[in-house]
Amino acid sequence: MIKKLISNKLIIAFIVIAMISLILEIFVFNLSSFKSIGYETQTLASNVSTDEEYTYYTDTFTVNGPVVNVDVDMDVENYEIGYVSVILTDEGDKYEYVTPEYTVCNGIRRSGFSNIYPFGDVHTIQVKVRAEEGCIAHIRSISINEYIPVDIKPIRLIVIFMILMMGYLVFTQSPIHNIFLDEKKIWQWVVTLLVLICFIMLGRFINRADKILLDSPWPHHSQYQELARNLEKGTVEMTEQYVDPALLEVENPYDTITLLAENIPYSMDYAFYNGHYYSYFGIVPELLLYYPYRVIKKADLPNYKAMYAFYVLLVVGVFLTITGFLKRYVKSIPYVWYIAVTAVMLLSANFIYLTARSDIYNIPIMGAVAFSFMGQGLWLNSLNAKNPVIKKICIFFGSLSMALVAGCRPQLLLLSGVALIWFIFEDGIKNRKLFTKKSIIDTICFCLPYIIVAIPVCWYNYARFGNIFDFGATYSLTTNDMNHRGFNFDRLIRSLYCFLFQPPTVNTVFPFLEGSKVDGNYMGRFLCEYTYGGILTANAFMVSLWVMLATGLKKIERPIRQLIIYLCICAVIVAGFDANGAGVLYRYTCDFAPLFILASAVLWLVYLDKGRNVIEYKHISRLAYICIILSVTYAFLTFIASGSVISLENDNRILFNAIADYFKI
Repeated sequence: MIKKLISNKLIIAFIVIAMISLILEIFVFNLSSFKSIGYETQTLASNVSTDEEYTYYTDTFTVNGPVVNVDVDMDVENYEIGYVSVILTDEGDKYEYVTPEYTVCNGIRRSGFSNIYPFGDVHTIQVKVRAEEGCIAHIRSISINEYIPVDIKPIRLIVIFMILMMGYLVFTQSPIHNIFLDEKKIWQWVVTLLVLICFIMLGRFINRADKILLDSPWPHHSQYQELARNLEKGTVEMTEQYVDPALLEVENPYDTITLLAENIPYSMDYAFYNGHYYSYFGIVPELLLYYPYRVIKKADLPNYKAMYAFYVLLVVGVFLTITGFLKRYVKSIPYVWYIAVTAVMLLSANFIYLTARSDIYNIPIMGAVAFSFMGQGLWLNSLNAKNPVIKKICIFFGSLSMALVAGCRPQLLLLSGVALIWFIFEDGIKNRKLFTKKSIIDTICFCLPYIIVAIPVCWYNYARFGNIFDFGATYSLTTNDMNHRGFNFDRLIRSLYCFLFQPPTVNTVFPFLEGSKVDGNYMGRFLCEYTYGGILTANAFMVSLWVMLATGLKKIERPIRQLIIYLCICAVIVAGFDANGAGVLYRYTCDFAPLFILASAVLWLVYLDKGRNVIEYKHISRLAYICIILSVTYAFLTFIASGSVISLENDNRILFNAIADYFKI
């Protein structure tokens, strides 16, 4: 394998790309360092602090010469950041004008520096420093035309090198195109395991990045912990929530705007039914994680740990699913694309968002997604298993995983329908693998887990709401009365546009990606927080679906064709269900995104299969490379974006500004 990869041409390419990466790192990303050479530094202030109005102004200095940058060295007491703006007159402006503020972060020295771009020579200059109310900025120095040392960032250098090197390997006839996935090769198992471990480690960082979510200070975000304490007492009621007598008398307790206007206390985002509070969030995370943790540790399980547990399950499930699919349906795919497609699935913006946002709303969604992939992976591997015992074990635990979705996010139970394709219709209904006399045990292994899971889930629903099929979402005391939303075609179309097709809002200011909102003329209450663009237009990984629309599916085997069509139809159904039932929120895209992601991944794997003639491999591999880079970039931007109040910019300013420093030129 090593001999195949290494050649004189490849060694030369490696060296050239390494040199190009180094040149870009030194001379492009450190351009400001070279621009600052040769100028005389002038100090405008030193050892001062902001005043009682939380501001500090330097004197107005006459320069009558070039000014290329401003540098403020300071720390802010009781806060992580302060703000700097510059007041100028220059050759093109007789009257003063003020530049936009830039942010200076404690502990990140280079954040105090900013290039400025006056019209010609500067006549006068004054610098303003501002701190948040109640905070003091201690300023060590304020200077102009400061020399900025070269700052080599190894991570940025490695990323640039990897992007360029991978591009070279894809766009040339390199050996990677002929090293195929082969389960008999030990080195591939080792590499795959290392990649899996890397993703688990990356998830740990993402999961803990937003500091406020480690504590979850909002009362309604501790419902799972509260429910665990109540289960210890033998009740599913949320007995710690006080029911105000006025709430029992109000005509419509689900009209929370009226409750606020009339000062009637209520517990936000709890289910209220027959005078009692309940949690309407799925019971499975409670029974698998929170309650056992409470029993064993005698303490409350933090939400971020529960989210991380589901993330690890997701990583394993995605690898199992893709591995099982390739083994069954793909003839000869280069190993690099197996790793790349699996990796980009895990780096999809929606999965990154869920992992980074460990709040009460997202935990059951992540649980449902993780169980869905785990279940599909086990089902696929049962189809590939030669040992009948292993086959039955995979069927049983695959069904168990898929059934557990019902206790997390019931709408994702639609994914269980893929069993019809794999077990019933794959070889024709006469050759089905279940529900025959010969497959009685397999059929029992398939059906029994659904019954096992249905018992506690249905009991939980009945114990709360007197109906085994009522999950309680309509009883939620949330931002709107979900009992009277009804169905509205106008609202549905607008919502589906936001979920599927709205372009992302991008600008030139870090973090570049903004939350996209709907400013339409809908004549009613249109509940919309934000999204980061529609999944089919914002995420380049979905290009394979557009390629499918352009080329058709006639040359693809029937089971794969059925799978893709089924996944896409179910995705639209779930999107419509969420939009009609609740509104347009980015976390709801995570309900249907897994279906589109899997459909897209399946298409990429089919198109990249060198053993078939669906689309010319050379062109599709180049397109795949571009789409993967764009997709991972988009996911990275959603991680640092500030569309919500809960964001790195607000909750981990040091990390946010440290990342911002990587984009300074």
